[in-house]
Amino acid sequence: MTDAGKTPEAAPPAEAPKAPTLAEKLAIDGGVDQVEMDGIPTVVVPPARFADAARALTGLSYIRFLDLSVVDHVESGRADRFEVYLVTYSMKEKGWARIKTFTEGTLPSVTSTYHGANAYEREAFDLFGITFTGHPNLTRILLPEGWKGHPLRRDYDMPTEPVDFTVTRDLYNT
Repeated sequence: MTDAGKTPEAAPPAEAPKAPTLAEKLAIDGGVDQVEMDGIPTVVVPPARFADAARALTGLSYIRFLDLSVVDHVESGRADRFEVYLVTYSMKEKGWARIKTFTEGTLPSVTSTYHGANAYEREAFDLFGITFTGHPNLTRILLPEGWKGHPLRRDYDMPTEPVDFTVTRDLYNT
């Protein structure tokens, strides 16, 4: 008992130290954590640091390459309208990690870090026109060499060809 018959109050429990975020672990200048709806830890990095971030992921045991893809945000009006993301998996951590960036159309290749990204980068080049500097063979992979443009860009003028349905024969004279 202390003064005036009061019992001493217990000290509040110490807070557990906060675990570092993925951006803090990667230590990439300009890397910012982003909360995604799917719950995968995501770091947005500057385009020039995309390959550096990929190498840093391997140092954190994220050695399994899963995906590299592109989203065209042409409606945003931004010059860096292409969102490019890379998804990896760590057997040790039993979890995924994603890095993403926004670019006008040029990024450093990650094929020296993730060999499985080779065809994915070629596909992004072929369909979106993203150039990956340092890629060992950046050529078209799906479309013929003579194809003009990149058909998954949202501003691509897709050529049309009439389909022969009975109801359209009079319209197209087929």
